[in-house]
Amino acid sequence: MTAPLVDVRAVSHRFGQHTVLRNVSLQIEPGSYTILLGPSGSGKTTLLSILGGFVTPSQGKVLIRGEDCTAVPPAKRPTTTVFQDYALFPHMSVGSNVGFGLRMQGVDAATRTARAREALALVGLATAFDQKPHQLSGGQRQRVALARALVVEPAVLLLDEPLGALDLKLRRQMQDELKEIQKRVGTAFIHVTHDQEEAMALADHCVVMNDGRIEDEGPPERVYARPATRFSATFMGESTLMSGTVTAAKHGTI
Repeated sequence: MTAPLVDVRAVSHRFGQHTVLRNVSLQIEPGSYTILLGPSGSGKTTLLSILGGFVTPSQGKVLIRGEDCTAVPPAKRPTTTVFQDYALFPHMSVGSNVGFGLRMQGVDAATRTARAREALALVGLATAFDQKPHQLSGGQRQRVALARALVVEPAVLLLDEPLGALDLKLRRQMQDELKEIQKRVGTAFIHVTHDQEEAMALADHCVVMNDGRIEDEGPPERVYARPATRFSATFMGESTLMSGTVTAAKHGTI
């Protein structure tokens, strides 16, 4: 059995007296598209921030590629993050934005340019290299942010509600593009959203969170059709809840 790419072990976190994560354990497999799904305040964004190194957990460990990365800063761990607001440098060209991480790694200018062009071609923006971010649409800026995150070849790409600022039509288009790009590059994606439709469209591993805990996880079709908890059932869609009494259980059948 292969080791997980990401191994979250009994992670808890508090902001002051407020507990936002409660003994969370989670494993992410190489090449998977994982969605962290839940309502506001469920802990999904805090968990993503811990994976990215922006927050150090109060308790527990985070292993990436088998190495303890719990206290490793963002720039020194094999992850990159795509934020909802894109975080592009307005004074830089698109090509310079995409190549910025490589520049910080000390990669020479010619190699930076070549790899930035390859990354832009991957996201369908090969002709935008010399443009400025303000000359692009919201969807195009999102793809630039994605190219910048992928060009450094991370082990894990973290996406913090990356489609939240887009209109419905563009959001659905970007869902298709994200899934296609993820399949092509083979990088593990971990994507935070509160949108159930987005989770069903993108995930091959869906993690439902509530009140700092994982309520349910598995393939999205299973989570939707056979939810593990009452919360998971009601959050994933309209549900009919019935009271009953268990009279017998055998081999997993009630």
